[in-house]
Amino acid sequence: MKKFIGLILLLTVMGAAALLTAQKSRTAPTVLRGFVGGEKSALLADPEFGKLLWERYGLVLEAEKRGSLEMVTESDTTGKDFLWPSSSVALALYKDAGKPLLASENVLNSPLVLYTWAKVADALDKQKLDFPKLVNAAATGKTWKELGLPELYGKVVLYTTDPLKSSSGNLYAGLLQTVLGDTSKVKALIAAQGFQESSSDTLFTQYVSRGIGDKPIIVGYEAQLIDFARTSPEKYATQKAQLRVLYPKPTVWSSHPILALTPNGKKLIAALQDPEVQKLAWERHGFRSATGATNDPKACGVEGIPETIESVVPVPDTRAMQALLTALR
Repeated sequence: MKKFIGLILLLTVMGAAALLTAQKSRTAPTVLRGFVGGEKSALLADPEFGKLLWERYGLVLEAEKRGSLEMVTESDTTGKDFLWPSSSVALALYKDAGKPLLASENVLNSPLVLYTWAKVADALDKQKLDFPKLVNAAATGKTWKELGLPELYGKVVLYTTDPLKSSSGNLYAGLLQTVLGDTSKVKALIAAQGFQESSSDTLFTQYVSRGIGDKPIIVGYEAQLIDFARTSPEKYATQKAQLRVLYPKPTVWSSHPILALTPNGKKLIAALQDPEVQKLAWERHGFRSATGATNDPKACGVEGIPETIESVVPVPDTRAMQALLTALR
């Protein structure tokens, strides 16, 4: 008799689980529409990320790529539930403009880094050029030949995204202002780059695909190399011996806040703080946790990633950044 009772209980549990699954399959998801920084494109395209949001929170994201500053200053947000830029500067600019905002929360982090090639990194090391000295070399018009790289054409340039549209370029401009303390020098270094992309993922793709001769050094996020290694393992395997990531001292943090514009948008804040989402964002896409979760460098599968980021300076305050943006325009 006990066996029959156990069997009945088992079938009841199985039946209830099946019923819940069937009900869930018939339940329409909550579709959230918004703008997102390009460096998070691979994260949003990750099937596991989408699965976690749907199965645990009933959410589906429909996101359009925009430069972080572009989305908060220029884009029409009608019909959008959220914005997901790549810096606290973007959030501050949005708030200062008095635009509608129900809630905001930083959910991910990534430090600003330099991407270069083995030959360039070796030359910089031989010349004993740390970040301030490298910036000064660019500001004073030094050539690559003078840094021991005669095969590279022209003057030393560090390439970024457009600081008027994209957070990585904007954060770099703020870092230059901190290091140099001279807006005219910052303007000159930005202008020396010529045309600038509006998305950091586009710039990083050019870096890995075009090689050392196109842009010997670019500015990006730490997350991008980890993302590349995990999402394109074959390409990474063929190039990793030449790819180099340099951590400027000082550097700045790129935060990735969610700006909830609607009640449904607020649901995304909770979903992105889920421990499993945070774990996936680090191990598969290189974003460090903003919730206090541990980020083990061994778990992301890329050599040379430090456990902690040292020598970090704060981003200049909103007033200073707005003045810098005005000067750069």
